[in-house]
Amino acid sequence: MAPAADKRQPLLKGACPVSGEAGGTCPIDAFQLPQDGYKNHPGGQHHLKSAAESDCPGLLFLAYHIGYDLDGRIAGAVKALGIKLPEQGPFFKEVHEMVGRIKEEHKGQHAVFVAYCLVITVALLGSILWFVLAPSMINALVTSFLFEVYFLNIFHTRHHKGGKLYDIPCLDAATDGLYTVIDQTWGYNPAGWRKNHHLAHHMHTNEENEDPDIPAMYPLVRMFGRQQRYWFHTLQTLYWPLLLPFSVARFPIQNAVQHGGSVAYLFLWLSVMFVLPCSLHGKAGLGYSLLVQGLTGVTLTSKFAVSHSHVELVEHSEKTQESRTTTSETKVDAWLANQIEESCNWGGYWSTLLFGGINLQIEHHVAPGLDPPLLWYMARELKPICVKHGIRYTTEPTLLHALLKFHQRLWVMGQAEA
Repeated sequence: MAPAADKRQPLLKGACPVSGEAGGTCPIDAFQLPQDGYKNHPGGQHHLKSAAESDCPGLLFLAYHIGYDLDGRIAGAVKALGIKLPEQGPFFKEVHEMVGRIKEEHKGQHAVFVAYCLVITVALLGSILWFVLAPSMINALVTSFLFEVYFLNIFHTRHHKGGKLYDIPCLDAATDGLYTVIDQTWGYNPAGWRKNHHLAHHMHTNEENEDPDIPAMYPLVRMFGRQQRYWFHTLQTLYWPLLLPFSVARFPIQNAVQHGGSVAYLFLWLSVMFVLPCSLHGKAGLGYSLLVQGLTGVTLTSKFAVSHSHVELVEHSEKTQESRTTTSETKVDAWLANQIEESCNWGGYWSTLLFGGINLQIEHHVAPGLDPPLLWYMARELKPICVKHGIRYTTEPTLLHALLKFHQRLWVMGQAEA
């Protein structure tokens, strides 16, 4: 790994820290960020900060530049900064070319995504006001659904794109304050999310003691054979649904206590979700508030959980980190193969648009900065490429099928070994 920035030796202008020469490529583990930063970085400063904190910034660099002009404008900018591009592999290059072509051929999907996000924004604000003034079963269900699609489309994509959800400067600037309030009040503190999602989950998918998602649910939930089995795991497919209702409601408290978020956002959440419903509508108001939060937790967590817990992926998950890949020509190819083989897809275009691409985890982990609708077009071409390279590609026709496979894994991992 590259040493910390403040311990690096001074570089000659235009020199690569590995070879002393400008331009070209370097081993992925030797890739270093510009010592003086990059104030005009098109992807924003959050991604640079995440890369600086990562145990492999070279992988992050390639993941977030896949489908972009690596051989032209980006190569020129990198050379001007005096560093080298991390080396690519044949599998990465083939996928990179395909993603770039998909972006070029389906530019109109960006307008579709922009319009959908704006509709979600207006609808969510109206629904929250409607809920506070006149809570009911109908608007509780509507508000829960709108929170779900907000976090899957706007929160998730916005932070994967370095804050530039719309790629329209005036629109991104106009909505930034509003989205910050929603994110910090009802969602995951962005700084904490970037650390746990960018640096841990996306870099170390399904790795024990690294990935804070499914592996971190042990010992309550056992999903890997290397984890010790306890008697209660026999029942985990039954008690799993009981863990979901308030998996999202914990975020406002966690933000303030664990991630250094402002207490003001916690008070705002308590006021909107508890104080106002109770004071204006009594027990009914509290009940509908709990319904909104509980249902959102169930729908969101279920969609995330099935993404990397397919029963047919157990064998791959049991391999050691060193032997998990089906291609080992370069580290980025090995890493990409592992991302694909630890993920599962479900649904079609409308599921992709509606739920922000959460259903196409394979493509999302390969190209995390892509607009969600493009993932569907990408999926149709990525599968044959995976087959060509001998990489397993797992997909199910619907969410219901994916949930069934998820519960089969819960069942299998809960049983005593024969």
